[in-house]
Amino acid sequence: MSTRRIALAVLLTVIAFGLMQSVAHAQCAMCVTALQNSPEGKGMASHFNNGILFLLAIPYALFSAIGVVVYRAHRRKKLAAREADNPYIPRTD
Repeated sequence: MSTRRIALAVLLTVIAFGLMQSVAHAQCAMCVTALQNSPEGKGMASHFNNGILFLLAIPYALFSAIGVVVYRAHRRKKLAAREADNPYIPRTD
């Protein structure tokens, strides 16, 4: 299986998981109870959940950006080595 197919499969998997929406009930039990029991907290509960999801997305975006930079650098290095070995490219040494 080529690396292009693997990369495409990984990308499609990440997009599929990103598009699936589900309610996240993984917050601190005491925080959720405090928000849901107070009258003003009921309105803030959805904003609380959105804030947690936003804070969760930042590391994924950061590591994805680093991964893209490393991948492109590796690809450029590989292409430069391939061009150096190609006898049909005229040398300008």
